[in-house]
Amino acid sequence: MKKICLLTIFSVFGFLSGQNPDITGSIDSLVTNFQQNNAFSGNIMLQKNGATVYKGGLNKFADHSDQYRIGSITKVFTAIVVFQLIEEGKLSLDSKLSQYFPMIKNAEIITIGNMLNHTSGIYNYLEWEDYYDQKSRNYTRETMLKLVQQGKPEFKPGKESIYSNSNYLLLGYIIEDITGSSYKENITARIVNKIGLNNTYCESDEGEYGKRASSYKFDGENWAKESETHPDFTFSAGNMVSTTEDLLKLMQELFAGNLVSKKSLEIMKDANSPSIMGYGLFKTPFYGKTGYGHTGRIDEFHSGVAYFPEDKFSIAILANGTNVKLNDIVAGVASKYYQKKYKNPDFTVYHSKTAPPTEIYNGIYKAKLAGIITVGKFRITQAGKNHLFIALYDPKKFGEESRKALLKRIGENDFYSFDTGAYLKFSLDEKGEVTGIKLTQGQQSINCKKM
Repeated sequence: MKKICLLTIFSVFGFLSGQNPDITGSIDSLVTNFQQNNAFSGNIMLQKNGATVYKGGLNKFADHSDQYRIGSITKVFTAIVVFQLIEEGKLSLDSKLSQYFPMIKNAEIITIGNMLNHTSGIYNYLEWEDYYDQKSRNYTRETMLKLVQQGKPEFKPGKESIYSNSNYLLLGYIIEDITGSSYKENITARIVNKIGLNNTYCESDEGEYGKRASSYKFDGENWAKESETHPDFTFSAGNMVSTTEDLLKLMQELFAGNLVSKKSLEIMKDANSPSIMGYGLFKTPFYGKTGYGHTGRIDEFHSGVAYFPEDKFSIAILANGTNVKLNDIVAGVASKYYQKKYKNPDFTVYHSKTAPPTEIYNGIYKAKLAGIITVGKFRITQAGKNHLFIALYDPKKFGEESRKALLKRIGENDFYSFDTGAYLKFSLDEKGEVTGIKLTQGQQSINCKKM
């Protein structure tokens, strides 16, 4: 999770108009197409005025649980408890981090408010160089605090906004120190039991993995089970498990005033400069209307929830396997629901007798700006037939692993990533050896040389 996170994933809901009377069949057909093309496995739920208008369970794997890891949507739960403590007079938005963790750089000027809306500048511990190699280990609070301390601050607190999981990790520890109870006990008593979220819980250890679905990575031909990030590593920034139904209930109860006061909710929604992320909720603007919610990703779980108070409309999507952006699925579901035109993604993979074997593209590439300034390195590796993987390459930072994006072949030497929206055109010399890549995302292109 890098620089400012602009939540565009739910912007497709700008067309709140007439509803498709055959919504179930229409959306089922769409999502089945995604599933049959190995682009989606998961659950979807839409509600209007608290009533379910669509529910789809499309987990294609053997573990047909409706419970999924929700990643950073956990932060909504953490923020709610923080505001409850503020209302109880046990904390304030202006409380300094130095009261709890003075060893954190700039702790004396970082406030609880800075942490809630990601304006603290605290180093994001998920940038840790060994994360992908070490994510399955069990972690103590002491170890996690050392990880947070190891990085340099991104900026002076309150001056900019960069998404950092460290903010919510520390808020979880502060909740424990103030209440004298565990984070899990606070979430259970203050939210889960209070509003009846029967299928939501904080995951604690490996013994609980079997209670929920697992996540899977697609390589172009086959799905492989993804290794698990230990819940102690994500803790209050991302260790929760839930269902689409429970997430929609959470948002409705939050906006009904049953979890925090109206004043607190207004602050949670406040996404003004320098932050566009609010104090626990992301703003999701669309065509003059505004929704609020959060997204999440952990391992190969992808999640999103949003609530539009003016229309009392809400949507939740939980995926445990996908090779497209969650936004592509949301856009399709919304288009079918509101009878808008929608063009299905082209899942066709290019095949040609003259296309070179994908093995020739393997290697390390150096991306240079204007052919002079090196801006990064990445690795191309084998995937399924006529597919490749692309991943950032920095052994010192990522060890042997970093998150991979799937590339499908769309031409003789052309590949595309649904996940990143990137087009890659490989260049070959007269001998047929790969020399580089032209990488294009949106309106920007950059030339990359094979090392």
